[in-house]
Amino acid sequence: MKTFYKEQFLPNSLYEHIISGKYKEEVELKNDFVDKEGVFKGMQTSTQEWLDKNSFLVRELKKYLDTIDLIKNHNIDGIQIMNAIKPYDIHSDWIVTNNQKPLCDVEEFPPSYTVIIPLIGGDYHTVVFDQGAEYKDFFQFKKNNSVLQEHCCDDDWNRYLSHCHKADQQYVSIKKVYSWIKGDIFGFDRKLFHSASHHHTPKQGIVIWMSYPND
Repeated sequence: MKTFYKEQFLPNSLYEHIISGKYKEEVELKNDFVDKEGVFKGMQTSTQEWLDKNSFLVRELKKYLDTIDLIKNHNIDGIQIMNAIKPYDIHSDWIVTNNQKPLCDVEEFPPSYTVIIPLIGGDYHTVVFDQGAEYKDFFQFKKNNSVLQEHCCDDDWNRYLSHCHKADQQYVSIKKVYSWIKGDIFGFDRKLFHSASHHHTPKQGIVIWMSYPND
């Protein structure tokens, strides 16, 4: 299950297009995401601005995404500007949803990568685990698997994942911790479980869910 990272990916012209608010004309749907199952159950954790996949911003981004070998010519199943108020806990992106409704049939569009482009820097991280599954919910993974002898250590858990359910710690080991640096890009297999790190101030980024090219 591969991951990738590239520094200073987002060109200034597209960054300015977003920061200036011009992208808002390209927003297809805006919704407030309320956590229905996680540690902030019943609370709004983010505002999601879903972009029209045929919009100027998405077309231009796709040109740059196709310069990365691992995702060249992959489909964009969904793309949003995410404004995260609270950190989301452990989950996978095997099924991409908007308000809990799947956007794509995974049989027709086999999931490939989750891609994140931070629009802000600071003490923000995305933690990607070694464990993965072809479903979204981590409680299901815990039912199907035993605890690990070599799981995420207390230092890393307390630093990045103190907002997550403590019982989850014994089931995961860390593959990669990505620091949020404005304009960089990173991606990981959609099977992989991952989590935002704990943060006290809002963060903003582009999130893209991709699938393998059609034959």
